[in-house]
Formats: sequence, structure tokens, C-alpha cells
Amino acid sequence: MFPRRLTASLSRRRAYSTPAPAAPPPPPPPPKPVSPHVNVYKEFGRPFAKVFLMGIFTYQVLYWTWMKMEKDEEKREKNAV
Repeated sequence: MFPRRLTASLSRRRAYSTPAPAAPPPPPPPPKPVSPHVNVYKEFGRPFAKVFLMGIFTYQVLYWTWMKMEKDEEKREKNAV
């Protein structure tokens, strides 16, 4: 139907041509207002977590020390008899 030469030049032209411009992306939605409640945790979340974790750590150390002292006392009482 088309001469071979014409078909080859059309395909080359398509391969090197720039694509049609894409449609512009839709504008981003407006940001939601941030709740004051959320701002408290954003600002003080790390200090709250630090105090909470340090409290748990302190409790565990004191509990372990108390249990160690209890075992030592029971062992002394048992050996004294």
C-alpha cells in the first residue's frame, strides 16, 4: 500500500518526535487545620515518653533490688536456724 521508503521515514519521525504535552496535574487539596490536641502531642510527645519510660525503668530497678534483698534475707534466716 505505502512504499517502503515512506513507511520507514514515518516510523523514524515518530520515534524521534516529542510526545504530546500531558495535562497539568490537578492542584493539591488545601491542608486540613491541625487540632490543638494534636499539637500538644507533637510538641511534648517525646518528653512524655521519656518520663514514662524512665519511670518504668526506675520501678523495675527498685523491684529487682527489693526482690534480691528479700531472697538474701530469707537465705540468711534459713541458714541461721
